[in-house]
Amino acid sequence: MRVHAGDNALAELHQELRRAGASRALILCGRSVHERTDLTQRIESLSGGRVAGLFSGISEGAPAETIGEAAVKARELKADALIAVGAGSVIKGTRVVAMLLGENRSLAEMATIHRENGPAVSQRLEAPKMPIFNVLTSPSSAQNRGGSAVRYRGEAHHLEFFDPKTRPQAVFWDSGALATAPLSLARSTSFEIYWWGLMCMGAVENANPMAQASRRHAWYLARQSYPRLGVEGGAAALIDLCAAGLLQNRDEEDGGRPWACHLLARAAYACAVAVFNHYDGVTQPRGYAAFAPAMIRALGACVPEVTRALGEALGMALPEGSSSAGLAEFVAARVACDFQKQGWHTDLHDCGIRAADASKLLTLALHNYNANHDRQLDPHRDAIQAAIAETLEPR
Repeated sequence: MRVHAGDNALAELHQELRRAGASRALILCGRSVHERTDLTQRIESLSGGRVAGLFSGISEGAPAETIGEAAVKARELKADALIAVGAGSVIKGTRVVAMLLGENRSLAEMATIHRENGPAVSQRLEAPKMPIFNVLTSPSSAQNRGGSAVRYRGEAHHLEFFDPKTRPQAVFWDSGALATAPLSLARSTSFEIYWWGLMCMGAVENANPMAQASRRHAWYLARQSYPRLGVEGGAAALIDLCAAGLLQNRDEEDGGRPWACHLLARAAYACAVAVFNHYDGVTQPRGYAAFAPAMIRALGACVPEVTRALGEALGMALPEGSSSAGLAEFVAARVACDFQKQGWHTDLHDCGIRAADASKLLTLALHNYNANHDRQLDPHRDAIQAAIAETLEPR
């Protein structure tokens, strides 16, 4: 994979398409990118006549029905490459479009299988996939991964997929493209990178040396850059946050398993994904901000070394001789304060979700492959459910 970054980085798109032998690329994006910016027109003009069409219907969460419609459009155009223009949802959704086109199977047939009495099974998707090129409009750790999820209105709240052949051939951190996103979107997608940067610092000492390097520098970049969004130097901050997101994925490539690096990250991530996919209007970063302090408070005593490392990553002077429960409460309060300082609510009290829904959300969270593929969350289900309920409605 090649990364093109900086002013006019998209000028390299023509060369990338030519290198891949692509002459009928399909641009995929959301409606706002196409209608409110000139970015898709710019991409088409820079492609050297190698763009065959556009699909602008991928919305937040990459709903399964829009992914199917995009695949139909690609077949109609006889597309031979996909250009994803956006942030997380579009980039993840484009990978699944490539899977549909390559495998010629339904989404349900390709999705990860969750079993009640055993580990989840990720389906092997063996067919070749067409080349993908990702143009980021906002920093996103989705930029070069092989896994994806789509929102699904069936028995499951989402479907999960993994296919390393859908990793992009090139990623573009073009300053102009990154400038097209509203500040609110940039702050939202970048907070996911900030959040993961902090969470992974909870398990940095027991990671392998390669993963340690990625975690430490990703957190450094995120912590320095996130507060600069929307102020002078914000353009450079966006590219630094893109780099932090790439380092988080390199952590995974080097065996660090950041998505399941410790109990607290697993629980908070799984609950945030469940809320995002089940309730319209609640973004995944909003869930991250709410569930991280809640899970530290509820489960931090089970992993005191992780809890202490999270506090140290925020520069806390931790009290000596405190109990594990006291340490968890202390660090949870500090994490909540940090997130609030960054402009995030640390509960979901205003989202209209009933505390009675906690049991349903727990079930959805436990069926998250990244967080619970090995059923490590199951023994803590009662504590997780209580933390969910407290996050949804004050007692």
